Amino acid sequence: MNQEDAVNEGSLNAKIAPNGVKNNVYESDGTTPKNLPNYIGYTVKYAENDADVTAGDVLEAKKGNTPTRKKYKVRVWYKTDIDPSTLNESTTETLRLVFEVDYVQGEKSGQQSAVRIIKGTKGNLQPGDIVGIGETEDFYVISSDNSANGKTVLLAKYNLMVGYWDEYGGDVPTDTPGYGLQSVDAKGYYGGNSYGTVAFSDSAYWDPDGNGLISPYNQNGASYSGNPYPKVYDSNASIYQYISGENGYVNKLKTMGAPSTITGRLLTYEEADAVQNVEDEGNSIILDDTAYCLGSADDNNSVWYVLGGSFNSYYYYGDISFGVRPVIEISTSDI
Repeated sequence: MNQEDAVNEGSLNAKIAPNGVKNNVYESDGTTPKNLPNYIGYTVKYAENDADVTAGDVLEAKKGNTPTRKKYKVRVWYKTDIDPSTLNESTTETLRLVFEVDYVQGEKSGQQSAVRIIKGTKGNLQPGDIVGIGETEDFYVISSDNSANGKTVLLAKYNLMVGYWDEYGGDVPTDTPGYGLQSVDAKGYYGGNSYGTVAFSDSAYWDPDGNGLISPYNQNGASYSGNPYPKVYDSNASIYQYISGENGYVNKLKTMGAPSTITGRLLTYEEADAVQNVEDEGNSIILDDTAYCLGSADDNNSVWYVLGGSFNSYYYYGDISFGVRPVIEISTSDI
């Protein structure tokens, strides 16, 4: 394992450019591209928190005369789960692993953040207040912890423009303007048509055999009766790619200037239930006319969702009915 620093000695913030993270493998000549052999693992992450290095991450300007640093952790290892019969002992292979990060000039230190309060009071945000990120993305406050290391939970005001769309007769083309961002037209199943719908998953990974919740969803062995709305959204869900995948919503927000520490997920049943009576301009911020998935299971093959102004459950593969309405967690101090 090796560690290297990225250093900013200037007076302006630097930000990783879109498509600015390049993780390549070459032959020993350093120029001929090659796939990483299946017997080797190779990652580069931030040393301080083991987080991925992604587009939009900010390297702040120097503090006084002291450069700002972020340390990368480079790890290369031999995998232990390889079938020995697939290896050729007589072959010697020399590889060149190249990791590059392209930074672009950011904003002056102290300049206005991309995160702004549209409705509410800084330091005292309440459910139903509105926070914006960038010029286009608005969110309802679901909860806000104003302690020193507190988090604020934000729900996208609209579903994302992704997935199946009747107008296109299939999935929305990825080159469509606004693709992957919020759209007022992304209603899910609405008026007999589907607008931006995706399957929650392609399997019931939280209870694959129908005999009860499995780890880590069972919360120390709790059954559905003891854990009636288990949170099951994670990287196993098909819907995950649209929120936290490489080209997902979280990384799109980072390219708009959102803090590199933000994370994304789906709203849980408990969170939605707690604020179902909170309104914006006379309408519930949760139970509106939009159909979307929640991140909690109802039983061994169903997840909770919102449709027609109420909570219901439906099969995990309901790919023509429900849209993607992300939740963003952000440090309260960044708002």
